[in-house]
Amino acid sequence: MITEGFDFIAVMFGLCGLLVWLEQRYPSQLFKWFPSIVLVMFGSMALYTFGMWEMTPEVKTARATVRDNAIPAMLFLMSLSFNLSVIRKLGARLIILFLASTASIMAGFIVVHSLMGGFLSDETPLTFGVMSAGWTGGTQNFVAVKEALSVTDSAMAYTLLMGALCYTVWLIMIVALKPMKERFNGVLKANDNGLDEILSKLGSLEKKEKPDLQAILLMLGVALVISSISRHLGQAIASMGLLNPMIWAIIISSLLGILAAPTALGKMAGANEVSGVMLYVVVALIGAEVNLSAIGQAPMYIMSGFMILAVHGVLMLIIGRMMKMNLHLIGLASIANIGSAPSAAVVAAAYDKNLVPVAVIMALIGSMIGSFVGLTVSEVIVLMS
Repeated sequence: MITEGFDFIAVMFGLCGLLVWLEQRYPSQLFKWFPSIVLVMFGSMALYTFGMWEMTPEVKTARATVRDNAIPAMLFLMSLSFNLSVIRKLGARLIILFLASTASIMAGFIVVHSLMGGFLSDETPLTFGVMSAGWTGGTQNFVAVKEALSVTDSAMAYTLLMGALCYTVWLIMIVALKPMKERFNGVLKANDNGLDEILSKLGSLEKKEKPDLQAILLMLGVALVISSISRHLGQAIASMGLLNPMIWAIIISSLLGILAAPTALGKMAGANEVSGVMLYVVVALIGAEVNLSAIGQAPMYIMSGFMILAVHGVLMLIIGRMMKMNLHLIGLASIANIGSAPSAAVVAAAYDKNLVPVAVIMALIGSMIGSFVGLTVSEVIVLMS
């Protein structure tokens, strides 16, 4: 069993490398439906479930250090291809889609509690409020609503398990939607108002030359320095009581990438390759602390979580059809709520790296309204109980 931080990180890189190699070396229907990036997360979860490593303080520190520094570095590199026309073209529609996604999650918590409340604890109206804040606004809103409602850690135990497991499964499902966009376009009557054409043009402008060692080292070095600067600035800003350090690190690194996009650095090769490696490793690290055997510990809560996601998913498909949005944008709006800025960025990068800034904007909106959502959900459930 692995107990050392470096050994753990080595296995994460090894898992990513093996699955990407298998996808390229032995293409099959498996990889068509479950791209290597999905299998990386599931493989990480499976290895942890079977006891490949123990979450010792050393392993936890290594995981958090690599993950929290790789995400800003990855976003900086991906933002180097940013084009404002993507945001301008669908800005208002994307915001409406995101807010509709938030409303569907609120409805999911309220409806499911009305159906399952008798099988859950008496404190569930409060814990569901806390979890809805986390699922729509991120950790900072989760903590804020938990403290505002005076919910104890023991009361949150099963709801936390529900949130972690259901979120992970949902993230895998959302990423797995990548190859299904065209199949759903007819059902959703998708009309992107030129988004596909814009992304296609952006793709055609990318560097075709193969990056050399100097380019890769430069991109890696600059990205890590930017990540370090973003993390320190984020901590300084967060100390004033504004959001949390990770949100600021993501915003700062993304903005720096956007600013550098028109420069010579933005036109250099290597950013895609380096950010791609970071993306796979981050996905592996996300799944590395999820034990699949936990599903048997709180079956009614787990069932409730999946019911909430089912309500949310059905409503999102209906809303997406009404708004004529494609499957990728629907998935992005969903995970920007249920996940966080890093998760939304990971999904956007898996779909199309040009959507990363869109994902960050969506998640930022969620962080602004998450606490209000959580308090509202809790109040409505209490009134209905």
